[in-house]
Amino acid sequence: MDTNGLLQIARDTIAKSPMCLAITVDQSGEANARVVQTSKLDDDWTLRFMTDRRSRKVEEIERTGRLTLAYQDNADNSYVTLVGRATIIDDVAVKTVIWRPTSLKWHPGGPTDPNVVLIDFTADRVELWSSPHGVVPDPTKGMWAAAVTRIPAGWRYHPTARRSPVST
Repeated sequence: MDTNGLLQIARDTIAKSPMCLAITVDQSGEANARVVQTSKLDDDWTLRFMTDRRSRKVEEIERTGRLTLAYQDNADNSYVTLVGRATIIDDVAVKTVIWRPTSLKWHPGGPTDPNVVLIDFTADRVELWSSPHGVVPDPTKGMWAAAVTRIPAGWRYHPTARRSPVST
C-alpha cells in the first residue's frame, strides 16, 4: 500500500468516528485520556475542538505542546492514532466562527466565555490498522501499526516502524 492510500484509509476511518480519545501526558509521565468531539479533519491534517481552560488537558498541552488523538471504528476493526502539535487559541472571533449550538451543553457560557478555549491540532504522525483494507501488522516483523510521518515534502510511510521520527 502506498502512502496516499494509507492516508485515505486513515481519513475514512476518522470520518466514521465522531468522537476520539485525546491523550496528554502529565508532569510525572502518566498518560491522561478523555473523549472529545473534534471538527472535521482538514486537508492539511489539522482539526480543532473546544475545551475548558481549567482542564488538566489544557495545562498539559500548554506544558508540552503535544497531543495524541485516537479514533476507533469497531465495525471495521480499524483504528487511527494521530500524534502531533497542539496550541490553545483564545481568540473570540475564531471560537465564534466554529461554534456549534450543541457545544452549549459543555460550555454554557458560549464562545465568549474566557474559560472556553479552542485546541488547534496538527498531525505529524499517523498510525493505523484497517482489517478491511489489509493494513494489519505482519507478525513476522513485529506487531507495529503502519506509520506515516510528516516530512518537509509531504508524508513518508514506515511499514514496520515502532516509532517513526517526527519532523517539525
